[in-house]
Amino acid sequence: MSTDKISAGYFRQKFPENPDVVFNEVVIKNSSLRVTVASIDGMVSSQLIDDYVLKPLFQEAALGKAKDARELVSLMMLGPVYHCQRKVCNTVKDAMGELLQGNAIVIVDEAEAAVSFDVKGFASRGISESSTEGVLKGSKEAFIEVMRTNTALVRRRLQTDTLKINTTRVGTRSQTAVSVVYLDAVANPETVAAIKTRLEAIDIDGIVSAGQMEAFLLGRRNSVFPQLIYTERVDKFCANILEGRVGLIVDGLPIAYIMPVDLVAFFQAPEDYAHGHILSSLLRILRFSCAFIALVLPAIYVAMVMFHQDMLPTQLAVSIISNTVAIPLPSYLEVLLLILAFEILLEAGLRLPQPIGQSVSIVGGLVVGQAAIFAGILSPGVIMVVATAGIAGFVLPSQDLSITIRLFRIALVILSIIGGLYAVTLGLIAILFRCCALDAFGVPYLAPFAGGGGKRMFNDTVVRAAWNKSSTRPADIGPIDSAKQGRQT
Repeated sequence: MSTDKISAGYFRQKFPENPDVVFNEVVIKNSSLRVTVASIDGMVSSQLIDDYVLKPLFQEAALGKAKDARELVSLMMLGPVYHCQRKVCNTVKDAMGELLQGNAIVIVDEAEAAVSFDVKGFASRGISESSTEGVLKGSKEAFIEVMRTNTALVRRRLQTDTLKINTTRVGTRSQTAVSVVYLDAVANPETVAAIKTRLEAIDIDGIVSAGQMEAFLLGRRNSVFPQLIYTERVDKFCANILEGRVGLIVDGLPIAYIMPVDLVAFFQAPEDYAHGHILSSLLRILRFSCAFIALVLPAIYVAMVMFHQDMLPTQLAVSIISNTVAIPLPSYLEVLLLILAFEILLEAGLRLPQPIGQSVSIVGGLVVGQAAIFAGILSPGVIMVVATAGIAGFVLPSQDLSITIRLFRIALVILSIIGGLYAVTLGLIAILFRCCALDAFGVPYLAPFAGGGGKRMFNDTVVRAAWNKSSTRPADIGPIDSAKQGRQT
């Protein structure tokens, strides 16, 4: 038997000991023609197969009028087998792909063809509120692991024919469906083409985690700075698509990616656009301030205590000295150990089940911390500094950026031990230099501050302008249509 011809025997040979692959032989009514219906149990709906595939094959007399197998295939496509989504497969690769994607295929041996019917019915998680992004004033619908459900959520919000959803398969073995989502009349075509090219260049057995997709999209990722945004929230995703960015939805992942983005995008939250521009601007200023505090506060504390005591107010210096005189550890070692303990608590709270994780945080943060103070192991000032920096980092909407800040916080503390505030300043300059050198799909990472001559620096960055003054899309991402309101009609 030639393996390049579609036949029931070929598929039975491919799945000899797979009880989940079901084969049903059917004799067409009033005819001697036979077909085989193949499906994968658990990925299809038995009710749909019974009602829209098997029942018509058994009962429709029109199919019995077929003179040969080829005419039978044509009749199945023309209506007697009534299903809205059907497709003729003339190659083994196409038929196998349809079967493995959860469709039922009707194999006609004599025609060396198969007809695929979309009867997917695998179990999936219901649409619910995002578990990682809090919602105060907005939609509570979040993406799930089924890509077609996610694309339908996007379609329901962006009801325009310019919304393009191009789907491709990634992974030679997993054949994971990946959809590129963008507005055809808005998004930069060069960005869309670059993303599609990178997807086509992926050569791997399968995509099973978000980290794999991010690594291939970003190419040589030699920076710890996040260069794309992921979100579970449908409203946030659609808002960025309207801005002219490109989205990516991966089958099996309950998140969607947004690109290209700059550093400012990681400080923006959907609630910024649910409140007035004054309140939203104050909240953004708070986030930028907290990011700076989370980054430099422990390093500044160590530098001042070790090298620059004269910069401290007299009463504060006396208080710090009195609290640390009985502590056996030097201040820099206290800070490093406490930061390490803080990271351990975060990791433990993340890996453990939610009720136990909360208990670990309470016990570690309160009981152990208080006991360390009474035992004279840690000073209250160090605990206050590290705790303030840690809490400030949680204010950021992006967890990827928060992790990056935590990494650089440790590096700056080490620099402060070596050279005080001078070394910390050099470290901040190096971080700023690195940010200036980064770009994501041609968009400067510090745009609009570092690109475009500094235009729109205060439109939707640190502060948010009023809606009637925010009539254009971000220029740094190069949208085709820059106007988003106020068009002449």
